[in-house]
Amino acid sequence: MAIQDTRKVRMPAVAGQFYNGNALALRREISTCEAALPEKSSSTLPASGVILPHAGYVFSMPTALRTLREAVGGPFKRAVILSPSHRVACRGMALSEDGLLRTPFGDIITECELASELAAAHPELFVIREEAHRQEHAVEVQLPLLQYYFKELPVLPIVCGEMPLPMIRQAAEVFSGRFGADTLWVISSDFTHYGRNFRYVPFTENIRENLYKLDGEAAELIARRDFDGFVDFLRRTGATICGMFPILLYLAILQAQGTAAKGEIVEYTNCADKTKDWSHCVGYAGIAFR
Repeated sequence: MAIQDTRKVRMPAVAGQFYNGNALALRREISTCEAALPEKSSSTLPASGVILPHAGYVFSMPTALRTLREAVGGPFKRAVILSPSHRVACRGMALSEDGLLRTPFGDIITECELASELAAAHPELFVIREEAHRQEHAVEVQLPLLQYYFKELPVLPIVCGEMPLPMIRQAAEVFSGRFGADTLWVISSDFTHYGRNFRYVPFTENIRENLYKLDGEAAELIARRDFDGFVDFLRRTGATICGMFPILLYLAILQAQGTAAKGEIVEYTNCADKTKDWSHCVGYAGIAFR
């Protein structure tokens, strides 16, 4: 008699919308995209952390794949996904006690026991809040890509709400004491959301040139691990980078770990390069840290 798996399952919320919900078709699309990518970096040191976009695959998959493959070959026992919260307003970090994350490729085991431990040990930073995870596409779109490259790697998904700088520093100390070189950090973030629907129109002429310049400055600061410079950039420009808190948290974690990891901008694209609609568009940066 088979033993029933009683672990809670987080069902896919955006399969068939952000990415193909059919496993065979999805694998074919990913492998076709991968085959068309430029040559991989000549570095023999795998990336230990990556910043990946989380838009629909039709727009963001080339940048995400090109960046994530830089981590292939690392000694990873888990992946920690730091995601912004798009649907549920919260403060601090929302964790889930789901034991499995389902995708068209199958189920991913989660570090749900660790999530419970973090919430119990640091209630000022973490809370178990399942509703923050149910519809969060910024976590979900990373999962099939992780499965494609890393097969059965367990995942700890963390949805970041508003995080004041002291909270970010405190959380970074907690993470640096918990995770080492066997953890792959996946920071899920799109870059500037431009247009009236996003309430961000800092310029109306030479939009493509100005967006590439704006996001280029942000990406350079992040790749240089300039925490204070990125904070100043956000305050100065108001740039609508949805994953600013996860990015700041990861930069603070690198500082707390005392690592010499360096960032490299792998690729930058914008959905308007495809849609040609520069009045409403989003930028995607892929950055690898090794």
